[in-house]
Amino acid sequence: MNSKITNLYPIPNGTSAIAADQALAVDDTAGGVQFSALHANTRYVMIDVQIANVRVTFDGSAPTTTNGHILVASQGLLVLSAKAAAAAKFIEDTTTDAVVHMSQFTD
Repeated sequence: MNSKITNLYPIPNGTSAIAADQALAVDDTAGGVQFSALHANTRYVMIDVQIANVRVTFDGSAPTTTNGHILVASQGLLVLSAKAAAAAKFIEDTTTDAVVHMSQFTD
């Protein structure tokens, strides 16, 4: 039998210093804020939004209170490809600062 078996519950890269989890502080910074560089082997990430709603863009445009997808705080995990996570720009959707927490996965 030739098949690749992968771990059903992948271990995040965040267990080592080279690809630590990131907690991104999201405020009203013009142009939005982005995650720091991802580890070279990251294939996808899981994020969750904490404290307050945020807006996010993936197309290079700046998120604003009227531009971007709304991500609602405390609504669970969102899975993004590494490419989408690297392109993501976030801004607060209200006047309350938020946090977007990210874990990186290799498989």
